[in-house]
Amino acid sequence: MARYSKPDAQLDFGRIEKLTDSADDLDQAADPRIRYVVAVDGSNHEYDEAFDRYPSTRVLYLQIAGVFIDLQQMQEQTGPFVSPSRIAEAIEASVVSGFLPGSFLKHQDFADPVEAFRAELFDLFATTEVQSGMLLDLICEVQRYGPAEDASAAQQKRVLLPKCPNPECDLNESKAARRANLTVSLKNPEQCPVCSCTLWATDTFRVFEDFRPDASNGEVLGRVRDIVEHLVLLGVALDLERRYPWLLPETAFLYDGDLAVFGNSARMFRGLLGSWQALWQRSRRRGHQPPVLLGIAKSGYPVEHFKGIQRAAEAGERPLPVPRRSYMRIDDLYMKEVLRVQSLSETYYGRKFFYHAADGQHLVITVPPAEGLAYAKQSEEGADDPARFPTLRRTFEVLDRMGTHLYDDAVIPVSLAHNWAAYPLSNADKVLRVLTEQTLARKRP
Repeated sequence: MARYSKPDAQLDFGRIEKLTDSADDLDQAADPRIRYVVAVDGSNHEYDEAFDRYPSTRVLYLQIAGVFIDLQQMQEQTGPFVSPSRIAEAIEASVVSGFLPGSFLKHQDFADPVEAFRAELFDLFATTEVQSGMLLDLICEVQRYGPAEDASAAQQKRVLLPKCPNPECDLNESKAARRANLTVSLKNPEQCPVCSCTLWATDTFRVFEDFRPDASNGEVLGRVRDIVEHLVLLGVALDLERRYPWLLPETAFLYDGDLAVFGNSARMFRGLLGSWQALWQRSRRRGHQPPVLLGIAKSGYPVEHFKGIQRAAEAGERPLPVPRRSYMRIDDLYMKEVLRVQSLSETYYGRKFFYHAADGQHLVITVPPAEGLAYAKQSEEGADDPARFPTLRRTFEVLDRMGTHLYDDAVIPVSLAHNWAAYPLSNADKVLRVLTEQTLARKRP
């Protein structure tokens, strides 16, 4: 290690200070103040020994949990938000829980383990309800705002597939599949026009390509969990818009991690960004401010780097380059040269910012732009201009109110939801009905 320098020694404080501004100087709307936070987080587990005395047989479990938090109630702490009986009615179930096959399992209908995995993944999406719709429907919703060929297929309730899953098929090559306009019905499996293998709408994610019938599949399960989390958060926002559109301007949607999609499913990032931007545009047409959407990273080199900046400044007895209530814009060169984050234009639908919160927390967040991509293929001057991110001021304001020191640099909706202010989102329609009856009736236009 003698030939290598510590990351702290490589810091360019002058460069950092030029990229840093006060949150108070943002010329953006501060109202309406965020009152409600929707947070989604998932967990997954690969269980060994699915069958007794066969430790190599594995099954995959995942659960996506969500909370609906009333920040005002949480911070006032002046008694019950709603009656205990109504709260009990609203907290009966979790958002999404599911099973997928792992290694050394034999399906009664599908001899090929990979095909069995693909079929079970489709069944998970087809049978999982997100608010008033199905998880499967959100695939089409996202593709409506993806590239032109995705949008065209979605208009017909079909899903574009990047390739045929059969490795021996001519359409297993992405260019050939694109020329053939390979699509499948959203709701029903169909056959490949070339090789006749069964196609499912969820094949569009391509997670099956990493499935291993004779080894651990923890990485595959993690990819599925991430996809479901992104879709669930969007699904909740769309349901909220349909039922209570006047509530959206006071709501922040919080994703646990970066607003990005990695691996073979990365192409869906465009559709996710487009879906959120379309929701924002509809909010503006109603005369409302758009809701806040942000991702918060809890680990990784950018998180370590931000803490290292502040730590090195303190060790050198110099002013903090990113003071409290200040944020650091991270331009494309900084992302690539310093943070070494690659494939920005192919994965991220939110742009990274460092924020030093009022309570001292160091938060690495991603926020989507109102228009265009978060990162272009060719670096563009002004791509990190705060004007492209009109919810930034309200984002920082709500982060200042959500901090918790129970965990290092954490926020309450991710790390701890108070029992009397948080509700499982699977029954959020009940919660919102109670909210409407007791506190929101006056907001109806």
